[in-house]
Amino acid sequence: MAKYKPVSYPGKLGIEANFHAGEVFKHTSNFLPTINGLSYAGEVSVFKQTNGSKAWQKKLHYPEIGGGFIMMFHHDHDTIGNGFAAYAYWKYALVRSKIVDFNMRMALGICYSTKSYNEVTNPRNNTLGARLNAYIQIRLGLEWKIAPQFRLVTGITYSHYSDGGTRLPNLGINVPTGTIGLIYYPYKTPMQLNRDSFNKKPVLKNELYARAAIGFTDVTRFVKDKTHLVQSTSIGYTRYINITNKMSFGTTLEFNFGEPFIYVNTLEVQNKKLQKAATNLSVNVSDEILVGRFAIHLEMGVYLYNTYRQALPIYFKAGGACYLPEIGKKKRSQLQVLGNMKAHGSKAQLVELGAGGSWKF
Repeated sequence: MAKYKPVSYPGKLGIEANFHAGEVFKHTSNFLPTINGLSYAGEVSVFKQTNGSKAWQKKLHYPEIGGGFIMMFHHDHDTIGNGFAAYAYWKYALVRSKIVDFNMRMALGICYSTKSYNEVTNPRNNTLGARLNAYIQIRLGLEWKIAPQFRLVTGITYSHYSDGGTRLPNLGINVPTGTIGLIYYPYKTPMQLNRDSFNKKPVLKNELYARAAIGFTDVTRFVKDKTHLVQSTSIGYTRYINITNKMSFGTTLEFNFGEPFIYVNTLEVQNKKLQKAATNLSVNVSDEILVGRFAIHLEMGVYLYNTYRQALPIYFKAGGACYLPEIGKKKRSQLQVLGNMKAHGSKAQLVELGAGGSWKF
């Protein structure tokens, strides 16, 4: 399929409605609920089509930005419940043509589950330890241009929601689905895209940053309603690849007040005094995709030192950040707020919230 760059869109604002059908994926042998049937979902979202008025919009091929709500009804809802999620998303066009567009959509939000683990009333639900969970959606889709104001949506969608380790057990719910839907542009006046040239290189390519965060984690489901704090501080260097992408290299000092309790009553700590907090020092590399003042964050780290032995000395983080307007006479300083989910392998460890600042040069 040849690439095609349109000069206009049917409208600036649009509405999308989708229907999903699939099955909850038993992604581990420890998954206790019995899955006997399909899951169905209804979804509605509203969006704004960017027009290239800003350089980052042109660089990201005029992305679509919006928000929506999805209702997920599972066949085995007596055990795992149903899910209701609100989210924000952005859509990136991979290939455009006169007949159909091929794109990727990524969404982040909050999901409420009608069921969670309970040792008495719901002991087989080891997927969710809490009712309130983080929600992630990724979709690869085709949008068929069936009429000037309508598009038919077909695609494959992956939905995941879990509490990120703040309450155990927490295997999470994973639902791959087939998707069909309709997009409607309510205004008949086409929106012209700004095709003017732009500066593809950032003015300042280097950056130093410092961040502080607090994480929330549960370490054992046998201690009811016990969530421990994890305090961390990070410093590092960032290099802008282009105006919408940057790579960072940093180090993180972490104090995990919950980790010692993992080893209580084990041979590892018999006749030893438990330390108040586990101290971890790590180095990391990360990548950020910038969508205006918002960013999607992916990170991989390796522990250089840790108080207690790590089964896997590698961790991963995924999340987002919001950058505030630049400050100072030369607009070189910038503050940010962030949120991440940290995992070791496929097991979520914690959800963290934080803030930081950076200086460009």
